[in-house]
Amino acid sequence: DDIVRDFKVSMATDEIARLEGISVPDDQIEEQMEAIRKDAAENKEEFDETIRSKVDATLTRQAVMDWLAENSNLEVEYKNEEEFDEDVMQKLADDALEREEKLTEVPSESETVA
Repeated sequence: DDIVRDFKVSMATDEIARLEGISVPDDQIEEQMEAIRKDAAENKEEFDETIRSKVDATLTRQAVMDWLAENSNLEVEYKNEEEFDEDVMQKLADDALEREEKLTEVPSESETVA
């Protein structure tokens, strides 16, 4: 399911980039490549220059997502909302507070001397 979803997102963002003329400048790609080169050198890892296309695709998809965020007028619609159970939430909060209090309790002097 995740692979199919990722593929669909990839195809959709690539098509939006094509239709809207969204591209990433070469200097931005090179800047990212240099950061990866530096990281690889610091970790004594081999650097593969062929990842340039992956860097370009990732930055382009990021640019598409930014473009969508700026140019879309989306409304979130929640489906199958579960009813909020205030009693369950209060019990969870009380349990969390009780655990926190136990963690922060300072042991008495008699408990610390063994």
